[in-house]
Amino acid sequence: MSTHGNEVMAQPMAMVRDRTFLDVLGDDKYYKWVLLIPLLLVLLLFMLYPLFYCLWYSFHEFGMVKAATFLGLENYRDVLRDEEFWFALKRTGIVLVVSIGAELIIGMTVAVIFNREFKGQNPIRGLILLPLLMAPLAVSMMWNFFLQYDFGIVNLIFGLVGIPKVSWFAPGVGLYTIAAISIWQWTPFSIFVLLAGLKSLPRDSFEAARVDGATPWYTFRRLTLPNLAPLIMIIVLLRTMWLIRLFDPLYGTTRGGADSELLDWMIYRNTFVYFDIGIGSTLAIISLFMTVVVCAVLFRQLMKALAVTSA
Repeated sequence: MSTHGNEVMAQPMAMVRDRTFLDVLGDDKYYKWVLLIPLLLVLLLFMLYPLFYCLWYSFHEFGMVKAATFLGLENYRDVLRDEEFWFALKRTGIVLVVSIGAELIIGMTVAVIFNREFKGQNPIRGLILLPLLMAPLAVSMMWNFFLQYDFGIVNLIFGLVGIPKVSWFAPGVGLYTIAAISIWQWTPFSIFVLLAGLKSLPRDSFEAARVDGATPWYTFRRLTLPNLAPLIMIIVLLRTMWLIRLFDPLYGTTRGGADSELLDWMIYRNTFVYFDIGIGSTLAIISLFMTVVVCAVLFRQLMKALAVTSA
């Protein structure tokens, strides 16, 4: 009897097998990591490796002619002592402030207008979205053609109404022309982000303010802007990251001339025109560091705005 009982107990034990590697990967505990591994490998290959490669070259003198020579922090000292670097940084800051300020003002104005229902608004929204769908380089080349001094369509229109021609890419003007091209293309981004925020605002507070006799400006200043603060900070954060690396409008227009060289173009010039890989890498690392610092500050402000809104 005992032998028969042992045979009965042994049958279920025989059916139990060791877990295979595929069984482990299919487990809920590990499956999420299986899905993330390809992305992590791509990030490691295309982001971390170039970053550390660039950092390594920033400590070397390398002109693609002879082997790299270790210099320590000499490249960083040279860049920080270079007046051209500070001029490029100043121009980048001007373009950043002008572009973001104009995009927020125009974007908010158009978003408030589109927040009201009117006939034909859907086709107009589609037309406004068109600049975002165009390649930045194509946009810069298009505006370079439109703004030519002798045969550009803008100066031709000015001539028809009696306005003198403008040299749009002359020193002192070209920098703001670059900013205007960026504003033209990216203002629709601000418009639709802010419009989505306006559509999601609670109506009860606005109805109560209207019943209490609040003026439209007071309602906008006290209700609309505070509720849209997180979205405004998101726009500022994203556009800051993009504008620090602004390159396409310069490539299609001034090529860094006419006192319009920005920080990203200075990186390009040193790396791919002068083939000074060491200085170019140093400029790229400094640009990355400044971007991280500025965006970290803006991100903290975003978190504060979200905390106030959700309170």
